[in-house]
Amino acid sequence: MKMLQVYRSEPSKDVQTLVAILNRDREADEFKLYAEKPDYDELVRKIYAADKTVCWW
Repeated sequence: MKMLQVYRSEPSKDVQTLVAILNRDREADEFKLYAEKPDYDELVRKIYAADKTVCWW
């Protein structure tokens, strides 16, 4: 199962811990919306390629 983690802001230590637990034994990818100029086309491709997507505020 492929998991995509989408971050709205820089992840805190708590979020990083939760992400590590969720990604355990899975193929994982991430997308940072807080980047200066996020590539939304890439985000859409990653969402369709993932089995599950988790968004972090």
